Amino acid sequence: MNSKRKNLQFNINDFIPFIDGLDISVNFSIIIFLSSFLLGTYDTRIATIILSSVLIFSYVIRIFDLQFSKLIKNSKIKNLNIFLILFFIYLIPLIIQEDFSIIFSIFIFIVVRALLGIFLSLSNRNLLVNNQSFPGNKLDLKYWIIFSLGLFVGSFLHLFINEAFSNEFLNKGGWKIMYVVVSLIILFVYILCRSVLKKDVRFDFSSLANQYNNPLRELSKSFIVFIPLTCFFLFSLSNWLPKFSNPENLYFLNYSFLNLFITILILFFITPLAKLVGIRRSMIFFNLSIFMIAFVLSFLTHSSSYSIDFLKFFLSLVSSFTLCYFILYLESKKDNDLMSVSRLNLIMSISGLFFPFLLYYSIYFVINYSVIYIFLSIVYFINYILIKKNG
Repeated sequence: MNSKRKNLQFNINDFIPFIDGLDISVNFSIIIFLSSFLLGTYDTRIATIILSSVLIFSYVIRIFDLQFSKLIKNSKIKNLNIFLILFFIYLIPLIIQEDFSIIFSIFIFIVVRALLGIFLSLSNRNLLVNNQSFPGNKLDLKYWIIFSLGLFVGSFLHLFINEAFSNEFLNKGGWKIMYVVVSLIILFVYILCRSVLKKDVRFDFSSLANQYNNPLRELSKSFIVFIPLTCFFLFSLSNWLPKFSNPENLYFLNYSFLNLFITILILFFITPLAKLVGIRRSMIFFNLSIFMIAFVLSFLTHSSSYSIDFLKFFLSLVSSFTLCYFILYLESKKDNDLMSVSRLNLIMSISGLFFPFLLYYSIYFVINYSVIYIFLSIVYFINYILIKKNG
């Protein structure tokens, strides 16, 4: 009972996954406004793909966080509060003006996204709280719930700003309001930590000194986490992507709040149940059940709105099963939190590299839903074989 209470206890570093989810949700939701402001002379669809590649760079760069930590260790940044660093990073895009050259504006965004990705990743690792070592984030059920909460808040924030201001205003620089609001949220977290909780949160570089990112050998059994990550991306893009994609894909790409809520709700209930059943049995069940369902459905036609709705529900189910599998997998490995973060960073980097290509396909081509089922059946069958083989 005490261990369960400890797992549910809110810690100071639980603000990090919330900010992480909020960041990707807010930035992806305003891509259409950014494309008009920065790349107004380009075709809108091309501009959105370019900017999505820039914004997702915060995920791609994370695999190099430990290498960057060696540079940060020798700078004055190491003495600053983590939330204060994130606050100042979010203020940087506010300096961009319409008369700036496209290359210079894009360069600023690339630098901002790189810095944000590196510092958010390092914030998931061991910290110093009031100069005392504090363990990094465990990528457990609580982590994904808080991350999803950030996605929800970012989506509602976009809806509110979009209703309050005209598209013309947002296209001409009004999108900066979103950055101001997120900056104020981070500033509030900083003030809350320093003034109310009386905690100063900094990076613990001493614990990172001898750590290396080397999770490649385990990638084969954890890379499937890119599927729920892609669904999170689709949710963040759902405010505008369906309107600018191939008309045949409009209904599918409207990955709504309900789909994300179903993912988190199922994850919330099956995770403790899976631990009771047993880690290995649950991991086998998740992979085998997804394979069998996807394999059968790949032979059916998917032309009606009901079949597309079921596919989105199935993706929500797959996402929840996959995240639960990942949680159980990390527990079975009994790695330290640093290695767990390195595994997630590798998956995020791979997801970030492939996402612009998936976005390009959804905009210019018709999505074949049977291919999605075939792909899922192949991926989870391979994962099932790997679990059975390695025990």
